[in-house]
Amino acid sequence: MMASGSAAPPVDHAVLRALFAQQEALRQQVARALHNEIGQAVSAIKMSAHLAGDEDDAAQRREDLAEIVRIADDTVARLRELYSVLRPPQLEALGLQASLRGEAEAWQARWGVPAHIEVALADEDRAAAAIELTAFRSVQDVLLAPTALSRLAITAARIDDCLALRIEHDGEAPDAGLLAQLHARANAYGGELALTRSTAGHVQVDLRLPWRGVPT
Repeated sequence: MMASGSAAPPVDHAVLRALFAQQEALRQQVARALHNEIGQAVSAIKMSAHLAGDEDDAAQRREDLAEIVRIADDTVARLRELYSVLRPPQLEALGLQASLRGEAEAWQARWGVPAHIEVALADEDRAAAAIELTAFRSVQDVLLAPTALSRLAITAARIDDCLALRIEHDGEAPDAGLLAQLHARANAYGGELALTRSTAGHVQVDLRLPWRGVPT
């Protein structure tokens, strides 16, 4: 295991409760989306199908069928978003470099804030799958935190046979629960995590992970 330059903070029961609450909040978010959005969409498809089946006017029937197709397309797109929260499908196929760019672009489209991405990773010699996933999840966790940002920068490179990742933004620092989660994930895969501030006062989350992973 790599020597840690930033020891994990002591975790008390309050921090653990905050961590568990954060995990439960994500589950509730997915559950609400499935119930409220997907459930309603399926009901709308069913109702539109009944209307189309009972419709004698050919033009109206075509409109009803077109509405079914539209709702189905929107539902599939939303399901893909939810699936990517649970498991990033692009990571295995495209690698960490493309996945980080895609995550930043999605974040930028959602919030309208430019994201600066600088990733220097070779596609032909990728880090271990668990290391790529750990890095990707860490970025997701930081970006999911409820903090207003006007600047976001993500850099990643291979340095001394390690994956070095930095997330820098001008929002609030991770709370105790998120910080404990980030430390625990990094330590579990032989890495280290440090939380600092830049000379401009921006939050910097630095993650270093062994490129080949840890022996199983």
